Amino acid sequence: MSVKKLAVYVVAIVGVAGFSFAPAAGRARLEIKVLSSPRPDLVSGGDALIEVRGASGPVDLTVNGAPRPSPVRDTDRGTLIELVTGLKLGNNELVVHSGKSVYRLTLVNHSKDGPILSGPHIWPYQCSTQAAGLGPAIDKMCNAETRIQLFYRTTDGAIKPLPSGARPADMTNVTLPDGRTLPYVIRLETGTLNRTIYHIAILDDPDAPQGGGWKPGPAWNRRLAVMFEGGLAGRYEQGFTLPNSIFNDLYLSRGFAVMNANALVNGLVSNAVLQGETLMMLKEHFIERYGLPRWTVGTGGSGGAIQQIHIAALYPGLLNGIQAQSSFTDSQVATHVLDCDLMEHYWKGADTHAWPDAKKAAVSGYASATTCRLWTQFIAPNLKVSNKAACGLKDPSLVYDARTNPKGARCGLYPWLVNELGRDPKTGFPLSPLDNVGVQYGLSALNARQITVDEFLDLNERIGGYTVDGDYSPERTKANPIVMHRLYASGLVNSGGGGLGTTPLITYRNYGDPEGDFHDRERDLEIRLRLQRANGDAANQVIWVGPRRPDPAPGKPKALEVDVLDAMTAWLDAIAGDPALLSHAKVVRLRPAAATDAWFDADGKKHVAEANLDPASAFNVAYPIHGNPRIAAGAPMTNDVLKCQLKPVDPSDYRVTFNTEQMRRLRQIFSSGVCDFRKPGIGQVGQTGTFLRY
Repeated sequence: MSVKKLAVYVVAIVGVAGFSFAPAAGRARLEIKVLSSPRPDLVSGGDALIEVRGASGPVDLTVNGAPRPSPVRDTDRGTLIELVTGLKLGNNELVVHSGKSVYRLTLVNHSKDGPILSGPHIWPYQCSTQAAGLGPAIDKMCNAETRIQLFYRTTDGAIKPLPSGARPADMTNVTLPDGRTLPYVIRLETGTLNRTIYHIAILDDPDAPQGGGWKPGPAWNRRLAVMFEGGLAGRYEQGFTLPNSIFNDLYLSRGFAVMNANALVNGLVSNAVLQGETLMMLKEHFIERYGLPRWTVGTGGSGGAIQQIHIAALYPGLLNGIQAQSSFTDSQVATHVLDCDLMEHYWKGADTHAWPDAKKAAVSGYASATTCRLWTQFIAPNLKVSNKAACGLKDPSLVYDARTNPKGARCGLYPWLVNELGRDPKTGFPLSPLDNVGVQYGLSALNARQITVDEFLDLNERIGGYTVDGDYSPERTKANPIVMHRLYASGLVNSGGGGLGTTPLITYRNYGDPEGDFHDRERDLEIRLRLQRANGDAANQVIWVGPRRPDPAPGKPKALEVDVLDAMTAWLDAIAGDPALLSHAKVVRLRPAAATDAWFDADGKKHVAEANLDPASAFNVAYPIHGNPRIAAGAPMTNDVLKCQLKPVDPSDYRVTFNTEQMRRLRQIFSSGVCDFRKPGIGQVGQTGTFLRY
């Protein structure tokens, strides 16, 4: 199944597609805009918040020929606003009459269960509403009744349900940035849509009525923060989010509304198309129920950072700013995870005395041999078809087994990308982009004389690959060129384009390369290089690196997190206050002084310096950059060639001498050729567009 580009839109910067602005003075042309969805054809759940502009007198509104209440004036925007409800599935015609002017708009309404853009839902699927406190699911789409609860923060920082009646003695107060002090009471909405469980938390008046007429109080600062959580996997379960994520004191105490969802946990479903679609639907619900935020910012680390970067590229405007901690360029980091897994498998069978940790680190490209061990221990099992636990299904009879259940659910990451990547016409299995044909593992280490020629040859002769079922194979893994084209065209390999060029991006991390932390700092430079290639520069990205710190107590901000939010708030406020249309130049022009590349020393002192690839720079002397298995095999620093073009073995490519027998053996190992990383990868094209439909 190929990517079908039904339409490519430059999304206007209004409503959910970006920041909210007042209409231009003197504008008289009558028109309708959808504020709750990026486009009129992406409405869901039977309702839509619309805006009428340019009315010259009384306004009459009809939907599918039936009269509806007239829009009311919104004091913030100075225009007419109305929540249109009761939309039927499919096309709905809105007609506005004002004086002699008539404006027509077709809304395409989709089920709240989805899908809208991501293609058919994956089955089987295991509901988790009971574990989330919503009771048993009421249908196969894992829906449950929406629940509203009030909580409070205690004087020692705990979160407790708010009892009715007198104020608890251990309730603390919250002082907002404008100086107001209020009881620290949190309203939590928990509900379901698009087969996910979502949470929305916001400061609330404990005496406010909680019925259908409830509206956010003045404690809301009109900003929305979306919490993204990490991991890398594809599980057939609804799952659940971490409780500390939604009760985030850093954001709530500043007046933000805070939102998360199971589908925004990368350790459940690492599919950016589905994640972006879910955020689109969830933000639509938020706008219709809570109001239009001035701007929306994402936050999260590791897989949570990957999601933000993907969504900004694929779904422009859903996130107006990205706070990406310990990020990777995209979910195709799975390639390096499984490269490490193959190396670890090889080393178990090799002469361990010949492969001390220093040589393993040199071959892997990382600062430490521990990095590959940790990838293999914690992440690689989540990606393998043969690991039945990776499916997340309680009923093992639903899981694939080559002999006993060949039509069962296949585990790992790539079955969840079947709508984007397609199926093998021979086996019916979801296609995988994993490929290591022609990869010369340890090439940089060989040329640096950190390993011998014989060690290099033995490693590449025996490294092997994976079978279609994800088991080890003596043969290397070969991907279909068609699936590679689909992977790039879909944007699942981050090109640096799409909406990324117009999104403020702060990437930050605590340096743990020498200790084997696989969140290595080289990844921020990969992002930078791709942004430069796509947009001419990467001036909308800020890179901060600090020393490794222990995790803070639950509910407390992580290192650098407060400074990042301060800088991002200033940046997004400036953009929202500028009436010019959003552009890369505008984002760069309004970047505040605090949002500048910098490294932080052990005492927390900030050293402003450009983050680049120069190993002699003060930044890189403090926090050296390393690589990964593909870069150590000669891949470019953009690190986005996943299936390489091949060339014949050429002795002049090596800085060491091969004897006649060694060269014969090298040509035999790479009989079809070695990677030519001077050329683009096979199928490597730019992202086809945004808001693509599958």
